[in-house]
Amino acid sequence: MHWTFTEWEASALARLRSQRKALLGLMLLLAAVIGLIAWNVTQRTQRELALARLAAGAKSLVPFERQTRASLTRNGLALVQNRRTARALVQFNQSYFAATDGGLVEYSAAGTPQRIYTVLDGLPESDLTSLAVFQGKLAIGLRTQGLALFDGARFERYRWLDRDAQAVTVLREDRGRLLVGTFAGGLLEFDGKQFQEIAVTGEQKRLLGINCLFADNRRLLVGTFADGLWLNESGRWQHFTVADGLPSNRIVSVLPDNERLLIATDFGIASAELGIVLSQTPSGGAARFQTLATLPATTSLIRVGAVALVGKDNGELFQLAFDQRTQAQLLPVGWARPESLSSCQLITFVQHLEHEADASLGSFGMLSSEGIWRSSWQGKRLSGRLPMRKFGETAAPLSDNLISALAFDDLGRLWVGSFRNGITVLTAEGRQAARLESESVREINALVWDDAAKRMLAATAQGLLSFDASFQLQRLSTTDGLLSNSIAHIASLSAKSPANPRRELALATSRGLAVGQATQWRALTAVQGLPSNSVYTVLPQRESLLVGTLNGLAQVTAGRVVRVYRDANSKLTHNWITALAAAGPRTFVGTYGGGIFELTAAGELVSFAAEIGKQTINPNALVADGEWLYAGTLDGVWALNLQSQKWFHLRQGLPAAAVLSLTTDGQQVYVGTTSGIARIEKTYFRSAGEE
Repeated sequence: MHWTFTEWEASALARLRSQRKALLGLMLLLAAVIGLIAWNVTQRTQRELALARLAAGAKSLVPFERQTRASLTRNGLALVQNRRTARALVQFNQSYFAATDGGLVEYSAAGTPQRIYTVLDGLPESDLTSLAVFQGKLAIGLRTQGLALFDGARFERYRWLDRDAQAVTVLREDRGRLLVGTFAGGLLEFDGKQFQEIAVTGEQKRLLGINCLFADNRRLLVGTFADGLWLNESGRWQHFTVADGLPSNRIVSVLPDNERLLIATDFGIASAELGIVLSQTPSGGAARFQTLATLPATTSLIRVGAVALVGKDNGELFQLAFDQRTQAQLLPVGWARPESLSSCQLITFVQHLEHEADASLGSFGMLSSEGIWRSSWQGKRLSGRLPMRKFGETAAPLSDNLISALAFDDLGRLWVGSFRNGITVLTAEGRQAARLESESVREINALVWDDAAKRMLAATAQGLLSFDASFQLQRLSTTDGLLSNSIAHIASLSAKSPANPRRELALATSRGLAVGQATQWRALTAVQGLPSNSVYTVLPQRESLLVGTLNGLAQVTAGRVVRVYRDANSKLTHNWITALAAAGPRTFVGTYGGGIFELTAAGELVSFAAEIGKQTINPNALVADGEWLYAGTLDGVWALNLQSQKWFHLRQGLPAAAVLSLTTDGQQVYVGTTSGIARIEKTYFRSAGEE
């Protein structure tokens, strides 16, 4: 066959077209394969990213508000607080900072107090719980107000909007993020711009009651108040309780130790190999944790060099020692421990400050109700008596910040009662004149000065106490004829009723009203017409006695109940009467949740709810001085100017929002809160209300 050029050219073009089609098909096939591979890679990357996100738990954004706090510049307000109870200590800006129940205290390297920061300096509240250094600022955990950040000059408060619970229990900085453990608001993560909540993956379970945190590049451990230990490793959550061998579900410390995990609970120490803990199921069905030592009231576990040190609530110390067979035992470590210590927590001084005064100091210390202690021990083992010295001693005129009662005596001394630590007596200059505390002198419900007998009366859960000018104590109880040892309030009838020369007292008790003296008491209960046997407050009023109970207000005349006020027969909206006060001819009634009422001369109750709302008025927190009526609530003080009939609300500048007690000397008002006392000039209320 003979081919012409044209025919050959046509044949070549046909072959080229065929090859192009094959090449195009091959390219399309290759593109499809590459696309499939890329899709698989993308999917795998997304899965890995999802797993990485889950490594810290399931997260959701938490809305919040930020508020810059300004210092208070007005005169006329001062604070009286106990700052001995230390909860945390960190190094920040070449100083040590301690979180206390009375504010933030700055110490030098040697422990000399440099400055005390309070609500007057911009702190949202005085009761601080924890500290951490985060992104060049000091992060501060607050008892009721969320989180605060301090840059050395100003405070900022962060409050979460989607949850009522704002109590922070523990803070920990971890690789540029701040872990915020709360008591009822979950575990939060803060990157400086936004908050996210870390929850248990899959279950979306909120982590509650967080006591301690540990985090590193591999794992997150969360110890709780009553729910055991939670562990997150590579996105997988595990939960350990007493069923897994823990001595208790209350975790107080977590200490990874090489390939072993040490867990301190409030009932002792447990240990487990990390490999067993991280496995899906324990080998042979055995418990993953082994109890090393039973020790009730354990609060902390730290490592000091090669030694594991265990602390109890009362300050007792033990070394956790292992023998050659890895059997553990607790060896007591002696030191000059004060018997009054409580709330003790071991800490590690991680870094020494530059130019520290004593470079020989050891690397651990203890936080307690009596301040901060520091060890000068160095070595591989603890032996003999451990030297411990106070670090950062601060003056503390009060023994407790939970102020349940206040009253002045005829010498101008302020008597301060607390629920936990008895009575402190302060001089007019603010110095401590006496500290009265015993088994019977505690749980102080009310303090009343009996001018006729020149004695201070104290209503307690242990009976009726009276103190003379030299603080000598006399106690009356059920053995002396009282209806009950649980007394909420006292009124001296002789001071208000000259027609009654017997100097009788009226006692509000848990079993009714008792009227009398010494060992002669008359009872008035629900059988005789009281609205309830649970009596909270009494007030002499001309020839009558007003009695506030759990179920209404009673008027008692000549020993008989002549009238009862309840929500069913009056304008009273809440029957629980907590406090009574008189200002000249005017009488005021405080309730639990219903606000304040005025009992008019015509016997009618008029509510102030339209002006101040239905506040909760605390017992001992309603007092008048002729010019003003002061009412302590869960949200500060409300003050009524009795001339202008105008109310003023004061919250800013108080150590805490919850006001438990009030008294006045005519010139100044003393406000007892859950975080100490605020001393306020009377003119301060008007200036605060006009802003």
